[in-house]
Amino acid sequence: MVQSKEIEGLNRTQKQAAGNQNTVEVRLNRALEEVERLKAQLNNMKQLSKDKVKEEHQSKENLLAENKMLKKQKEELILGFKKQLKLIDILKRQKMHFEAAKLLYFTEEEFLTALDWGKS
Repeated sequence: MVQSKEIEGLNRTQKQAAGNQNTVEVRLNRALEEVERLKAQLNNMKQLSKDKVKEEHQSKENLLAENKMLKKQKEELILGFKKQLKLIDILKRQKMHFEAAKLLYFTEEEFLTALDWGKS
């Protein structure tokens, strides 16, 4: 009888230990699943971070290229304005010379007319 009680006690202890072991295994499996899920989430976040860095780098490169192009256009416009100012200056000089030649022609005609008058 004592042995059967001991056997029952041992069986109960074994069942409790098996139950505890099952509980620990279930917890362990849940923890492993959580670790795998968190690893996957971490990898996903790392990939998103890399993609964002790559995208920002590409955006920076695009902005630098656009900035360079705009600076070049600005320099070309300034050069064009300077050429226009030179052309305007040249045209003003030509106009001045033309007007001076015209006045000289009128003065020459008046002089010749005055000479002709004096002969008559």
